[in-house]
Amino acid sequence: MTYSQANGGAEVQTLDAGHIAELLQQMMERMDRLEHHLAKVNALADEAPALLAMATDTVDGLYRDAASAGVDIDERLKVGLHALERLTEPTTLRALAGLSEQLVTLEQLARQAPGFAAMTVDMIDELYAAVNKQGIDIEGTVRQGLVALRNLLTLMQSEEVKALMSSGVLDPKTLQVMGAAAHALVSAQREPRRAGPMALFGALFNRDVQRSLGFALNFAERFGQKLPR
Repeated sequence: MTYSQANGGAEVQTLDAGHIAELLQQMMERMDRLEHHLAKVNALADEAPALLAMATDTVDGLYRDAASAGVDIDERLKVGLHALERLTEPTTLRALAGLSEQLVTLEQLARQAPGFAAMTVDMIDELYAAVNKQGIDIEGTVRQGLVALRNLLTLMQSEEVKALMSSGVLDPKTLQVMGAAAHALVSAQREPRRAGPMALFGALFNRDVQRSLGFALNFAERFGQKLPR
């Protein structure tokens, strides 16, 4: 490379033959590399149809296999897209975030569960020991309670109880009459008095006595109708 002075005083750069040859060599090397890369691209372009056809055949084969197995891929894709849309909604994401926080709380409780269980067992053991010190047989009491429960269930299923339930004895009106009779018995016992023939004759004109006698006669008639002939 040489430099020469021009008329205006500016310095002009000139290239010698060796430098030109070097530049040409570099350009040739770059062109060779570019040609090599282009050759690879052309090879891939030539193989692309075959690769695309093979991929298409593979997808078609998978689609046919799924269809023969009763799997509707199109329907599943639609459902999957719908599910993805629902999952990405803000309300769903907020719900999932809240659920994740609850899961963290449940995990913490699960880690503490063995300690709570051990503490509960210890409390039950202490209570059992305290009750035993007072002379109470818990196991015997539980056995007696189970026996009583079994007997009660057997009694409730017996024919006697069924007859009692259908007899009308437990009817509210029947219980009201029985309660009135019991109250009258107690009141009469608290205020006892003697009654002669004249008192009996005079009682016939008492309205309450008349009502009682009417009730007794009505009861006697209806009770006679229920008695076996």
